[in-house]
This record gives sequence, C-alpha cells and structure tokens, in this order.
Amino acid sequence: MRSLRTVLVAAFGALALVGCAPQDGPQPPTPPAGGEKGQDQSYSRDMAPADRAACEAEGGTVQRRGRLGMEQCVHAYADAGKQCTDSAQCQGKCVGSAGAVSPDKAASGTCQADDRLYGCYAEVRNGKAVAAICVD
Repeated sequence: MRSLRTVLVAAFGALALVGCAPQDGPQPPTPPAGGEKGQDQSYSRDMAPADRAACEAEGGTVQRRGRLGMEQCVHAYADAGKQCTDSAQCQGKCVGSAGAVSPDKAASGTCQADDRLYGCYAEVRNGKAVAAICVD
C-alpha cells in the first residue's frame, strides 16, 4: 500500500514536499523598534494627532469604521437620505438594497450619508440597482 506522502507527491508534485512554514510567503509588517505608540500609524487603529486636527479643520469628524475599527476622517453629505434613482442626483452614491440587483426591475435608493460607505449595498444608476457589493 502506498503511503499518503507518496500519493500526495504523485497528485501534487513538488508542492507536497515544500510545506508551508510560518516564514514562507508574505509576512505582516514588523512593528517599529521600541514599540512606542504613534511612531508609525500603519500599525495603529488610532489616527495620528496631526491627521485628526487636519480632518477636523476641514469639517470632518473622526470615527471608527469598518471591521478593524480604524479611525477615519468622515465627511457628511448634505443630501444624506434623500430619495434618488441615480447617483448623479447625490453628492455621493445613490444606494439601495444589495438584493435588489435585477436588470429588469426599476429601483430607487437613498443618497449615502457620508464619504465612508460600509456594509452591503447596490448602487442605483438610471433607475436600476447595479453593482452590488459588501464593504467591510
């Protein structure tokens, strides 16, 4: 009887012999030496103080968004929640239910609330729900 290793090598060639050690493939970035918070914001979910000040100076608010809960600069749209049938009617996108995508059905939506759109939705264009997507 053939061993499992022999079967794997026959089926997958050299890939079965290579293995996947933790050091193989792309690695997460190494935190900066010293581990001081704020040294490199790419490793933090908190916005740098200078970025926070710039956001607020331009009329934005700092909010935690997305699955990672990272702080982001958010700008509200004046037409948030307005009924629409096309994104051209909104400052942002006209969004409807992600389940409403159908080339045959008329659709309407509402103008997105701000410039950081998360969740599942379909953009409404020319009275049709198109391009359904989920953003984490």
